[in-house]
Amino acid sequence: MVDRLLGPQLPGTRITESIHKVAERVVTLVSMELPNNVRLIRDYDPSLPELAHDPDQIEQVLLNIVRNALQALGPEGGEIILRTRTAFQLTLHGERYRLAARIDVEDNGPGIPPHLQDTLFYPMVSGREGGTGLGLSIARNLIDQHSGKIEFTSWPGHTEFSVYLPSCSGNKGDVYATRDSLGSR
Repeated sequence: MVDRLLGPQLPGTRITESIHKVAERVVTLVSMELPNNVRLIRDYDPSLPELAHDPDQIEQVLLNIVRNALQALGPEGGEIILRTRTAFQLTLHGERYRLAARIDVEDNGPGIPPHLQDTLFYPMVSGREGGTGLGLSIARNLIDQHSGKIEFTSWPGHTEFSVYLPSCSGNKGDVYATRDSLGSR
């Protein structure tokens, strides 16, 4: 099962659209799980370029990260911020992109223990009792398939995961469908 989840996967259908549509689906899903003492804040950059992406795969990535943040907050509650920004002149997997999207998930929980930080994206590594350690491995795999990158910073009271995805204008002539050409999902 682990090999199937983490191994090479066929790329999904990529469409060109705003990443905010995916972010809003994640917010809708997670909002049903939010306790009263957790605030989910959206901070979107309206000038963010459209991205060629598989919305289901990027939704899975963001859902894994946001749910991890929610679980890290624990019964004390806190705040999760879902933020988008434009990144300029970024190198991803050895290719230089003029524009990229940066999607951040930030929480004010206890932070990731230092002894886990170097191996956090490895399969079966979890800082949570009963955690499978697959969510972030899957997230990294899916982001790699999109020629992007995922990284984090963490200290007590702050954890921030940042996902970088190249914009359509930086994809070297690849042709992707648009949501209109595929019909409604």
